[in-house]
This record gives sequence, C-alpha cells and structure tokens, in this order.
Amino acid sequence: MRVVTSQGETKIIRFEYGDRTAERPLFLNLHGGGFIGGRMDRDELFCRKMACRFHALVLDIDYKLAPEYPYPRAVLECQAVAAWVWDNRKSLFYHPGKIVLMGHSSGGNLAAGICMKYGQTGQFKPCCTILDYPPLDLAKDPADKERSVCDMTAERARDYNLKYIKPEDRAEAYASPLYAQAELLMRFPDTLIVAAGEDSLCREDEEFALRLARAGVTVTLKRFTESVHGFVINRMCEWESAMVLIEGFVEQHIKKLEN
Repeated sequence: MRVVTSQGETKIIRFEYGDRTAERPLFLNLHGGGFIGGRMDRDELFCRKMACRFHALVLDIDYKLAPEYPYPRAVLECQAVAAWVWDNRKSLFYHPGKIVLMGHSSGGNLAAGICMKYGQTGQFKPCCTILDYPPLDLAKDPADKERSVCDMTAERARDYNLKYIKPEDRAEAYASPLYAQAELLMRFPDTLIVAAGEDSLCREDEEFALRLARAGVTVTLKRFTESVHGFVINRMCEWESAMVLIEGFVEQHIKKLEN
C-alpha cells in the first residue's frame, strides 16, 4: 500500500493475521540499515511473526533513504506516516489503545523521534515502544565509542553518518535523541530498549534508558552481553532470548486493556 502525506508518497508493507476487528493490535515497524539501507527479507520475517503471534495488523514503513534523501527527510516522513495511521484508525481496523511502535537500529532512532514529536500533541499514542540497539548519538565520533572486534569499523560508521546527516545537525534532538531535553522525553510510552553488549551503540542505549527514567518514563533495559549489532532481526547470538523478552513486553501491555 502507498500513503500520501505532507512528505509525499510512502510505501508501507502490510501484514495481518486473523479477522479484521476493531480489537486487534497494530504494530508500526521501522527497519534498520543505518539510514541508507532498505528493508530485507529478515524484516519481513519479523513482521510476519509479530502479525501471527498477536493476530495483529503490522505496518512496515519503507521510508526514504540517504544519501538521496538526507536528514531530516526520514524523520519527517515517519512522523507523518504515524499521524496518518492515527487519523485512519477506524478504516484500518485496530484498537487505538493497542499500538506498538517498534524500531530496529536506525529505525529505533526514528521511532524515538515519533515518540518525542507526538508525546507533545497526542496525534499518535503507542501503548509501548521497543527500540532495538538504536543509534542515539550521531554527534559523537564513532572512533570515540567503545567497540569490539565484532563491530563495524569506525570508518564505516563515519561513512554512514556522512551519507545521512551534515555534521552541524548531528546534535539535534531528532538526530541524536540522547541530547533531547527532558520535556521531549517525559511523555514517552513505556519503553523497552534492547542493547547488544558487542555493539558500539550499547553505551548510548543505556545512557538513553537512564535519561528516560529520570524524565519519569517506565523503562525496561536489557543488555544481551554476547550479542552484536542487528542480532534480533538477523537471528544471531541471543536473538531467541531477545524475542521472548520482546513478545512478553508486548503481551503485558496489550493484556492491560483486556483485564
């Protein structure tokens, strides 16, 4: 399906399982790829699993990529799609209290941006959000981040950043949520942050969890110490344990509305 917003046309891949009822959950999913790489078959497998596991409607945003569309295009596009999803909740047939926002790697950065944007306006209201190993500090030189031999090189990480965003914009809240003011963080939904211990982004993910907690947000943080960046979608390392955690977190928040 294709959605037209103020940011132009966006392709959305739709997955659903079971009957179209107004009680089903909705998952809004944002893939990874360092802002320059597109969806993969593994993203589709993940979305199908979520649709089947929760009898849900899953909308996977195929947002526009750098360097053709640099920052803040993907940020604005994903925010616009989230608003469209909220405005069309009746025609899409889902329960407005059962929205789950999920982002993986760069998609986690974009998901955090959605939470900051609509926490202030109420135009999109997830019951919870899940951020898988997101890059949250684009201002810090990748060479200054702790990294293991399993991680991508600092030079490659720099190349990703250069293709996505100008150096002078990297400390902005919607580029680096780690630097966002507390006012932008305090209305986040309950948040699960999945961090990979062998990932150079692990420290900033944990620091962001602490910032959310200090802003009054209910946060669950789990460091999977033996895992590398991208392990959940790529089904590597401790991915099965991570999926148990993710599914349990989602079920907990959906069940609240059924009791």
